[in-house]
Amino acid sequence: MMPPALIFNCHYNGLSIIQELGRHDVPVYALDTFRSVGTASRYAQYWPCPDPLCDEEAFIHFLIERGCDFDHKPVLFPTNDQWAAAIAKHKSELERWYIPCVADGSVVDLLISKDRFYRWAMKRGYLVPRLYSFEEVLNADGNIFPLIAKPIARRSSNLCADHPDICRLLDSHRMTVIHDTSEFHQFITRHASYLDYFLFQEYIPGMADRMYTVGIYANRQHEVLGLFTGRKVRGYPPDIGNCVVGQGERVPDEIIVCVKEMVRDLGYTGIAEFEFKKDLSTGKFWLIEINPRSWSWIGITPACGVSLPWIAYADLTGAEAIQYTESPIEDGEVVYLKVLEDFSNCMYLYRKNGYPDYHRGISLWLKDLKGKKRIFAEFSKDDPSVALYVLSSLGKSYLLSTIRSAMKSE
Repeated sequence: MMPPALIFNCHYNGLSIIQELGRHDVPVYALDTFRSVGTASRYAQYWPCPDPLCDEEAFIHFLIERGCDFDHKPVLFPTNDQWAAAIAKHKSELERWYIPCVADGSVVDLLISKDRFYRWAMKRGYLVPRLYSFEEVLNADGNIFPLIAKPIARRSSNLCADHPDICRLLDSHRMTVIHDTSEFHQFITRHASYLDYFLFQEYIPGMADRMYTVGIYANRQHEVLGLFTGRKVRGYPPDIGNCVVGQGERVPDEIIVCVKEMVRDLGYTGIAEFEFKKDLSTGKFWLIEINPRSWSWIGITPACGVSLPWIAYADLTGAEAIQYTESPIEDGEVVYLKVLEDFSNCMYLYRKNGYPDYHRGISLWLKDLKGKKRIFAEFSKDDPSVALYVLSSLGKSYLLSTIRSAMKSE
């Protein structure tokens, strides 16, 4: 009997891990606060659980209560910041019953706290955008602009316990480009009560399609055993949005060297995503952030010859001897997409919401995918219940939208 795996937050990120481990005959449990897409997979049993974003103590108590239910220690896979932070914080306690696929608490806390991470990285000479204090921006001349304001930490455990409104605010201001002094004063006036939650940073020009991912798994000795490289092709919105279409793509060798050095420098263990942005004007690769857990399109990695979910599971449980693996595919050879979302964006939403350059007709949209190996997030032959769930949710959403529109017109 293979040790089970518990996946936390089962949106497409979690779904990809559920399916990949299920295909390796690993017993999988999908844990979430509601019936998200991954809970519909035939490869997992759904367990509703408390949300550490609101009640970290209840979430950890939930895990401890069920720790004795298994014959073998399950592997814990957090797929969002608040889950990673909660498990990392209680890692030593949870290791009595589980094998957490997460770095130590101090490391996760450093990476989630963006202001602390940028100072750490700048001190060590890593190429990250410059961080500005509030006073530096307030007293600066116009040469400092444009810059960006973004949350110090969008999703840390217990964030909503005392501030139920803060998560919505931070999610809606993932990155605000500030072009001049006037816009800066407008921003600080509008968000005067929440300025402690934001940082100000040098702006690296370019849209989301300039974002590159280096995804890794590092073992307990902080050695990288699996490494994937790719690029975000389309997001929504196209400047700062989550990945809707991503493809395998190479990055310069020095970026891979930098990632491995940072893994050792941090003392990192587990799955992580290093996000780089290629400067539109200079071509430099700037490190934007490190996500201390899996990322939204990790589902591309098995098709690229470097299945990070399986590499992590096999190494942590001893199910298989793991040798270093790096994705060998050519640029654009493998494409991952949320096909229904991308179709809707390209046919309608990009143009409607002010991004006409990203609009695609059906023939051009299909041409973009021609001749490539495509991984459809919603559709897989061996897991049809996921497609049924997505189509049902889409139908319900359309029906509710139609009802609201009809009520407004009365």
